[in-house]
Amino acid sequence: MDIKQIMSKVNEILSPQPTVKFTVVKAETGLFDNKIGGTPYFPKDMEYPTGKDNGYEGQPLTLLAQLNFEKLPHIPDFPEKGILQFFIAGDDMYGMSSECYGESLMKQDNFRVIYHENIITDESKLLSPGEIPKYSGDDEETLPFTGEYLLSAPEKCEMPANDCDYRFGDVFVKCYNEVADEPIENFWDIDEDTYNALNESSETGDAFIGGYPVFTQSDPREDDDVLSECDVVLFELDSCDNSKNGIDIMWGDAGTGCFLISRDRLKALDFSRVIYNYDCC
Repeated sequence: MDIKQIMSKVNEILSPQPTVKFTVVKAETGLFDNKIGGTPYFPKDMEYPTGKDNGYEGQPLTLLAQLNFEKLPHIPDFPEKGILQFFIAGDDMYGMSSECYGESLMKQDNFRVIYHENIITDESKLLSPGEIPKYSGDDEETLPFTGEYLLSAPEKCEMPANDCDYRFGDVFVKCYNEVADEPIENFWDIDEDTYNALNESSETGDAFIGGYPVFTQSDPREDDDVLSECDVVLFELDSCDNSKNGIDIMWGDAGTGCFLISRDRLKALDFSRVIYNYDCC
């Protein structure tokens, strides 16, 4: 079966999406950098984000990732300026809702998405490393990463849909049956060779914005009219364990962490309703 022919048809229905991919590099980072961990850009006159449940009440959240759009190639509907940040709790769910489904995944109790539209360049007005609030709970913090990493060499490209997206299976079956001698009823009826060829053709990355999400289990948006509106990958960070290069990013058992938003809210710079989903093998 010619996977390229099938995917060409799939792409006509689920069009490849503009994407910025990052290379994760072990390095010290500055306040204004694109990064994982480290000291966040944070004005002194703002209230620092804290947790609200799961034993994290009142405890400061930890910077997971920071994106400075003034240092990124622009893709449609994303900001062209400002800094976007993702904070999470160091609890047993990495800040994701313990309910794990539905609108609870948008509940920013133990995670927070913060957008600074206008960047303050005077560092005396920003929190220094020593001024960032520290976790003081009884339990040990559990985070999907150790240290800090630069999100380097942002590359603008297009990412085709993959079989993690809840819409992909039905679309693939339709396109497959248009060219196959023997039709299939569902996605899991494809043979091993076709499935392996499909995986080889998939394009993802260790960290990216835009494109299509990657999940290690199921797409939380499936069969949910509210969550399905979140059609844009605001940010995704996948597990990346490379001891040779000093990289230790691991979501549970080789999982992924993904933030999704509706295109309308993204265009309006409204980050109050964002899906945060973490899953692992």
